[in-house]
Amino acid sequence: MTRRPVNYYAAGFLALGLVPLSAVIVPLYALGLGASAGQVGIIMAMRSLLPFLMAIPGGAMMDRYGVRFMVSRLSAACAVLALVYPLADGFWPLLVLQLVFGLCQSFCWIGVQTGIGKSFKGDSLITSHLGFWSMGGTFIGPLMIGVVWDYLGSTSSFVTVSAWCALLMFLALSLDEQKSPTEGVKSSRRQQMGSDYGEAFRLLKEPIVFFVIASSSVRLGAVALQTSFLPVYLAELSFSASQIGLVIGVSAASSAVSAFLNNVMARWWQPERILAVFILIALLALTSMSATSSFWALMALNVLMGIAIGTTQPAMFSVLGARIPSEIQGLIVGLRTSMNRMATFVIPLAAGVAAELAGTRYTFVWVGLLLITLWALTQLKMHLHHP
Repeated sequence: MTRRPVNYYAAGFLALGLVPLSAVIVPLYALGLGASAGQVGIIMAMRSLLPFLMAIPGGAMMDRYGVRFMVSRLSAACAVLALVYPLADGFWPLLVLQLVFGLCQSFCWIGVQTGIGKSFKGDSLITSHLGFWSMGGTFIGPLMIGVVWDYLGSTSSFVTVSAWCALLMFLALSLDEQKSPTEGVKSSRRQQMGSDYGEAFRLLKEPIVFFVIASSSVRLGAVALQTSFLPVYLAELSFSASQIGLVIGVSAASSAVSAFLNNVMARWWQPERILAVFILIALLALTSMSATSSFWALMALNVLMGIAIGTTQPAMFSVLGARIPSEIQGLIVGLRTSMNRMATFVIPLAAGVAAELAGTRYTFVWVGLLLITLWALTQLKMHLHHP
């Protein structure tokens, strides 16, 4: 296979776009079955539980078995699982589906990041393009699925998700295999997993690795709150599914366009400063959503958050891609994903509790303040290592 970046751009478009695609319709489907705001929080959190537990060995598997092999099979599994959602008739079936679907989707995105890291070694222009096209998927996906939901219904929406996953499966067959060399005598799977976890957590002792992964976790925690509870909040304000998809989609479009802002900012700022400043901007925009029920004000806040989120993504890709050896790219992506999924598992749960106690509207301010506190602690630790 030729190492054409356009294949990775398209795969990133589909793999990351799958997250908000399902994030729009799963909460709406759960609400239609009579789920409470707290139950919706639990359901949406479940998509991150298994990726949190399994992303490290999953990333190592990308190194061992190759990106093409793994992503093509996992995307096929997503296509099948999407067709099962309309058969779910309650809280527990949806919870189980979210567990498995979240794992397969997350591993597909790990594969795309691993492949482009191995093939292009953190090239800033390539990673900015990946950020643009992958965030573009998160723009098109919710816009499209909101219209399908409004005009064709829930079943057609999940069939659309299945077709999206099937397209990713066929595209994955064109990606590079990029297997790491096999080492000596084969060990058992349990030994391999233990070694993977040990090596991954040793990498956290590196200050730059810790900083980027901690920043990434706070960043994804903010996105998890936005994608899990913004649809619920907008539904409570009587906005249609199309309007909900538009708000989330415009935020994603802002992220896609701002992916190239990283290249501009890098002329004056170090990547660490770009991450710190723009993550704080995203958190302030998210927290401010509790202050308004206006459609246009919420749209503006989501655009601001999207710009901030999009600027940080290429910086993380290029820093880690350039400094991490090719043979462990999958492992480091798995570590980052594991920490991200811990954040996207815990944050919807915390948001569900906040929604039950204070109402959906004020969930954004309480959880937003929690994330700002975690961001501040991350900056403090980085400052202590590099005064």
